[in-house]
Amino acid sequence: MNIAVCDENPEDAKELFNLVKRYFHEREYSVDVYVFNRDTDLLCEVEDGMNFELIFLGIERKGKIGIDTAYNLRRLNFRQGLILLSSTAEFAIDGYEVGAVGYLPKPCKVLNFTKLMDRLTVNFRIDTYLIKHRKSIIRVPFSDIIYVESNNSKCTVHTSSGDNYTLYKHLNVIENELADSRFLRCHRSFIVNMNCVASVDKDFILNSGERILIRQKSRREIKNIFLKFVSQCNH
Repeated sequence: MNIAVCDENPEDAKELFNLVKRYFHEREYSVDVYVFNRDTDLLCEVEDGMNFELIFLGIERKGKIGIDTAYNLRRLNFRQGLILLSSTAEFAIDGYEVGAVGYLPKPCKVLNFTKLMDRLTVNFRIDTYLIKHRKSIIRVPFSDIIYVESNNSKCTVHTSSGDNYTLYKHLNVIENELADSRFLRCHRSFIVNMNCVASVDKDFILNSGERILIRQKSRREIKNIFLKFVSQCNH
């Protein structure tokens, strides 16, 4: 799971980074937290296809500029959780207009942070895939899974963090376990997360530039499923 912390105040950003890392570590979630001190850097990452499950956006002292960043994130089709932080409640009401899932006053208190995160992560517990890795069980958020590739008697789960997990399961089994509309069995050897698809021709082209094969005899049907999925996401 990728999480972004964006705040022009380095001390506030560091404090929030520590809160996020501690919260997820205690709950045994695997997360990567990226810190940005400039809004433009965050926007560039999102525009380049970086997937964040949550973005914490500090808007204090920037006023409308901070809110403009939130609007720009939505214009870039960022549909995941957006949390606003400010030392004043002046701009909190603007959070409704950008679809913010939460607001945290500064300085950020542990109790307030925990209450908000407990509410937001209820869905994370559902939208995760349990993988046995070495001697432990890890939770991989659905949003982190880019595609699953089958190779003989084993499958490889490719994630946005760059970690690949080998499972000794048939792809049919994994397909049933990934019971979510974003995942499409597009080939006998591939399941793709349609949120990670940049375009489609005879194959799926991912945001990373990789090609995922589409079953030739079902190409029209599979393309229609993808187009319907994209259309529903845009409404």
